[in-house]
Amino acid sequence: MAAKLPEQKIVSDPILGLIDISKFLPMIDVEQFQSLAYKYQLGLAFLLFPSATHTRKQHCLGAFQRTKNLVRRWAESGMITKEQAKLATAYALYHDIGHGPFSHTVEPLFDLLPDAGKSGLRADDAMAIEIVSNLREPIEKVGVDFEALLKFFRHEDKLYLAIHDKNLGMEKFDYLSRDAFYTIQEVPGVAYLSRYIYFIDNQVVVDEKVIDQAKAIQDFYIKMSKHVYLRKKSAIIQRLIQHMAYELVKDGMSVHDIWKLTDFGLLGRFEISQNPLIQKYNSRLRAGNFPKTAIEIKYEQFVKMDERREDKALQVIGLSESVLDSFMSGGAISTLEKLAELERGIAKEADIPESEIVVVPPMSHHRFVPEDVKVYGREGKIVKLSDFYPSHFAAMVEYGRSHHMLRVCAFPEYRDQLHKKADKIKDYLLEFTK
Repeated sequence: MAAKLPEQKIVSDPILGLIDISKFLPMIDVEQFQSLAYKYQLGLAFLLFPSATHTRKQHCLGAFQRTKNLVRRWAESGMITKEQAKLATAYALYHDIGHGPFSHTVEPLFDLLPDAGKSGLRADDAMAIEIVSNLREPIEKVGVDFEALLKFFRHEDKLYLAIHDKNLGMEKFDYLSRDAFYTIQEVPGVAYLSRYIYFIDNQVVVDEKVIDQAKAIQDFYIKMSKHVYLRKKSAIIQRLIQHMAYELVKDGMSVHDIWKLTDFGLLGRFEISQNPLIQKYNSRLRAGNFPKTAIEIKYEQFVKMDERREDKALQVIGLSESVLDSFMSGGAISTLEKLAELERGIAKEADIPESEIVVVPPMSHHRFVPEDVKVYGREGKIVKLSDFYPSHFAAMVEYGRSHHMLRVCAFPEYRDQLHKKADKIKDYLLEFTK
């Protein structure tokens, strides 16, 4: 009698090689996970980097593989149990399942929901709980405790940090590697560093002997921020998408229905919309006719960085820390409704049609505020990376502050007119700090 061959399901990944998903097929073969194949990891960055069409599904499989390798070592060393290792691996697989179309771009729509923010979780995490709550059967089919897994999504089980630690989490290592591979053609040294990451006292820590490698990963993140994540053009394009999505809500489409769409589904809604503003923005988006920045408002100590710019149609305005913080934390840009109101006010001040003005607020605060790396020292104490390199951490904070700005943009035919009204616009904005 012939031996029964094991059933295997293998996927090939350009970065990690072969990934065995055989034991998790019930969780993978559901619509909610498969739809991640139609959501780009970097949103509309493919308009700047044509190869950046990698998807949330690819990233989730990558985070799954990296986590599986990491927690296996932790279980073998007695830091966690085999059951915990499987829970963490399952969480890694589903960790991005709550993302909507174009991901962080549509997150402000979440604030339009009546119960927004009550859970204390970010929009994608709150949506993930809602989605996963309906997937008990496939989760239990792979031998994972459903209720225990929900604790990962609620961040009640600190082992979730194996995936979501801001510096050393496996999803961070995967998206950083994957995003770099498809944009700037580089890959950071996360594989070696992963071998020296541990789970101690409910914290993800790195061995002191590889502290320089941990520092290098933070430096690499700054590099990616500069060349990819914080690109001005990307921020402006994302704001256009956000504008159009908000118009869909005003036209009667629910936030939940938008969240269920893929990137392609949302673009399709734009294409068939009868809303004049959506039609206008969508047409210009497809033609590559984007708004241009006419005014940048940032911390005054960083204005000198812009003195050598040759773009004479761009006015950089520096404000004191207290004044700019007052504006940013105030109500003027706190919601999509307030942003729309601000754009109307600027358009009136500059005598420009409202639809020609686009205000781009700073990127999401939580994404670019650095956190310290926890280091397991020689004496068995957990210390911080900043204890070794205080100037390094300070430089990261300064870098984030240098990119914390408000952009006032207009489509090309009105950019010069907006630029000439820069002083008047500044005075108008300062009214919101009083």
